[in-house]
Amino acid sequence: MWGISQATDLLSNRHEPTNDEINILLICPRDPRSILKTIANALVHNPSERIRFYVVEEHAHVLARHVLLLHAFFDESMPVRQRVQMYLEIFGNEKVTEKSANYVKEKARHLMDLVLDEKHVEGMEDVFDLSLLKQRDRDDLVSVFESWRRSTTSESNDARDKLLRRFYGNRYDSRIGVVDWDYHTSIKPVASIIHLRQFREWRLTGQAFEFGAAAYTVHNPTHSVSGLDGKGCSVDVSTGPFVSLGIDCERSNGLTEELFQVHNKGTGAEQHRYSSIEVALFNMTSFIWAVTTGEKYEMTISGDVFSGLVKNESKVEINPLSNKTPKRQMFCIIPVKSCKPIYRKQKFNHYFQRAFIAHNATSILKDEHFYDLLENNTKLFVETCRFDLTKNESYKKEFLANVRQVLSNVKAVEMAETNDNKIDDVLQFTITKP
Repeated sequence: MWGISQATDLLSNRHEPTNDEINILLICPRDPRSILKTIANALVHNPSERIRFYVVEEHAHVLARHVLLLHAFFDESMPVRQRVQMYLEIFGNEKVTEKSANYVKEKARHLMDLVLDEKHVEGMEDVFDLSLLKQRDRDDLVSVFESWRRSTTSESNDARDKLLRRFYGNRYDSRIGVVDWDYHTSIKPVASIIHLRQFREWRLTGQAFEFGAAAYTVHNPTHSVSGLDGKGCSVDVSTGPFVSLGIDCERSNGLTEELFQVHNKGTGAEQHRYSSIEVALFNMTSFIWAVTTGEKYEMTISGDVFSGLVKNESKVEINPLSNKTPKRQMFCIIPVKSCKPIYRKQKFNHYFQRAFIAHNATSILKDEHFYDLLENNTKLFVETCRFDLTKNESYKKEFLANVRQVLSNVKAVEMAETNDNKIDDVLQFTITKP
């Protein structure tokens, strides 16, 4: 349902911008976090660049969530604050507000039209390029969108309870203690901005992002895997959605730095003043702000994530799906179970300048055909198991060693060594070809 690494700017570590089209391959990223951050930074620093993202996912349900979340991100019919909160609700909550549920159902109908006729949905034809979808893949996506339209409020409780019983097994009756143990041993040492109360609430109920006095009573249609794509599509009940957007951000000024302020340092009772919710709100606000205005977002009042919107509200116009995003930002969605179908297309030989590989897709690094897709000096981003709570430290270290060994065999150069006392969530390599 989401990745287990932070949003990554996939165009980072460049010597200088380029006027050539940039092609980025993402294999099983699980959500659009890195796409959003990359676009936001590009529009602020290098707005003339043309970027195409090719997203490979194993399951139609996950791919459908990509399309919906990106649609919501670019939906300028909503004010920025409302868009930010709705995105996070749909992204990370088992139950959402009635308004958000209705939004999903309404957009599911529109996205069915998008899949069947790319130019039918106003303002979105330049965001999505579905030309590489086979008819069977389109049918699978339409089936997922249709299941969202027919979603009912009764789906949630029983389904989640079954997932939790399967996950905890004979520890189910003592699950609160298991949650606390997982938090203190695996989350707090590396991401203490996630509060225990938040982590426990999500683990037990599926609620990650709740705002104000809103009533979260309606099942999130996008969390249902009961339809076509339910076969083999796993739902995370261990790590949570906080890692993707809520554990760090660009600290552009002192007010942003305050989001990570810790009280009672050195007392054994340290506590962050703010939480991963504020960090996620800031990240999404800054992404949307950059896409809307082409400028970097900054808070103006301590502790008020949305304060920069008030000062600069005249720059943001409400214009339903105005398609302000230039056509150069294109998304080519490739719903296949592996990269093998594109190996046979001559077009994709030495085509990608950047690639992101999720932790559960690293087997592709052993496939020699994969490297034929990459240009010389391609930057490769490999997600690790740092935030996979189902794996122990021994497994995580072995995973890192195996990835490094495989890539050393193809003469890849690691850009930053992982500290022995800290397992990075994304490793970066340069692929140098002879």
